[in-house]
Amino acid sequence: MAEPDPKTRTFHNELWRSLPAGVLDTLSTTFGMLIAVRVFDLGDTAKSIFLSATSSGLMVSLFVVPLLLRAKSTIARTAAKVQILGGGFMGLSAAFPHEPWVFIGGLSVGLFCFSMQIPLLTQIYRLNYPATDRGRLFAITGVTRAAMAVAFGAFGGWLIGLDLANYRWLLWFFAAAGVASGLWTYGLPATKWDVDENAPTGLWSALRWIKVDRDFRTLLISWMMMGLGNLVAVCLFVEYLANPKHGINLPGREVAWITGVVPVTLRMICSYPWGLIYDRMGLFKVRSILNLIFAAGILTFYLGQGYAAWITGMAFWGIANAGGNVTWGLWVTKLAPKHAVAEYMSVHTFLTGLRGLVAPYIAFAAIGVMSFQTLSLLCSVGIIAASAFITVRARGSDDETRRRLGPGERL
Repeated sequence: MAEPDPKTRTFHNELWRSLPAGVLDTLSTTFGMLIAVRVFDLGDTAKSIFLSATSSGLMVSLFVVPLLLRAKSTIARTAAKVQILGGGFMGLSAAFPHEPWVFIGGLSVGLFCFSMQIPLLTQIYRLNYPATDRGRLFAITGVTRAAMAVAFGAFGGWLIGLDLANYRWLLWFFAAAGVASGLWTYGLPATKWDVDENAPTGLWSALRWIKVDRDFRTLLISWMMMGLGNLVAVCLFVEYLANPKHGINLPGREVAWITGVVPVTLRMICSYPWGLIYDRMGLFKVRSILNLIFAAGILTFYLGQGYAAWITGMAFWGIANAGGNVTWGLWVTKLAPKHAVAEYMSVHTFLTGLRGLVAPYIAFAAIGVMSFQTLSLLCSVGIIAASAFITVRARGSDDETRRRLGPGERL
């Protein structure tokens, strides 16, 4: 019996992998912080460590690609081993559920492992998915991932609503999801990676593309402006609603529903349309529209009062996050030469990690000197400024830039 082609096999495995990935999404967005606040009453330092774990992994991803090139390893199996290792550390937290620093350490290292291997997956998408269909295929798995996050978010909220001590079961679910994700990644096709034998392989070598590629540099600056404003606001969603010292103090089930189920439901509904838009519209335009929706969601959430404002804000944010996930995960495939996608992505994830690493500390420091409402205004200004920055660049772009960043086949 003939083996399925790389596109079919990659899509099949990624579709199944999206189920445990959806479970893990609820760890980083809702339940990790909720447990930290309600079960362990952890301080700002511990919460910041957890919130910055994913970002730390993204930063380290800059060095994963050159190490992989030196090792001559298989991309998919390397990514899989890192994911399974992450699941193992999450299992450590589950095995010692009453130790707050084991809880923080195990989950943080687990999320660190999952984020550091992202450029490897992006290279696989570039090699195995056709450019004209890449956004659609990526979005379908994104819908499945979001659906699982919605379902598990609702289940987890119900479970800890029955008894807060049930958080221990959630920790085991997260550990199992980490291992399952790695197993599905291990089965991805070992497509040949044609690398440039003359390219430098130093640990910082991927940064050379910032100097070489102006379009890449422009978009990285825009991502930094937008991402920092967005991440600072996102870090405080659960804190704003759950921590009694801020005056709202909603029950855990309601916090999980508002910050977890609502935005992920909208992400699930909107991921596929955004995938089609990504395949058919220029990247500058898509990114500008998404930024404006992100800003609208943040302002509505923090400036509004009551459930209607919180739910509407999270809905806007979920809509933007659906498109943001597609563009964040795939935009370098429009720019990079085929062999250099992982390097481009590692630079992107490194800078994403850098801003994500400092965002929690900025967020918690900021609410010590200003209100949530003032901070949300500052965050939104940064996001809108990012749209203005790339809009100016788009209007002055040449034919080559329009070709690279528009719809259709790439390099």
